[in-house]
Amino acid sequence: MQIVIREANRDDVGSIHLVAAATWEPTYRSIISQEQIQEMFEDLLSPPSIERQISNREGTYVLAFLQDRPQGFAYFAPKDTELGVFKLHRLYVIPDQQHSGVGSALVQFVEQYVRNHNGDAVELNVNRYNSAQDFYRKMGYDVVETVDIPYKTYWLNDYVMKKALR
Repeated sequence: MQIVIREANRDDVGSIHLVAAATWEPTYRSIISQEQIQEMFEDLLSPPSIERQISNREGTYVLAFLQDRPQGFAYFAPKDTELGVFKLHRLYVIPDQQHSGVGSALVQFVEQYVRNHNGDAVELNVNRYNSAQDFYRKMGYDVVETVDIPYKTYWLNDYVMKKALR
């Protein structure tokens, strides 16, 4: 099956939200509290939040499709244009499509987009207890920093990972 990836627009808010709803809770249930899961999901991936991010051009969403059905998405934005660094804020693949190549295709798409826009590196944060860090390592990302970020009444315990593209 061929994976098709394209930039998302306002008409895709529902598809992004559906993929997010299918992946968010299973991804974090053993890592953070249900309250934090719900609060962060509402803040970051509710339809109004996604709509705002797209409408205000806060970053770029791309959707991955298999047989015309959305299976994953990525969201990224320039972080430091002077240094050519882009930040991959989110990458989620529907659980039964993980290990199918959808995530790899999304990362490769983002990296090519960054290269095409004069970027030299992609950076991301991943929870230190999220097994996705292994996926990013396989994709060539290295841990460059360990951070604890305050988020409302919670702490985000992350690794900052980075990959040079040139």
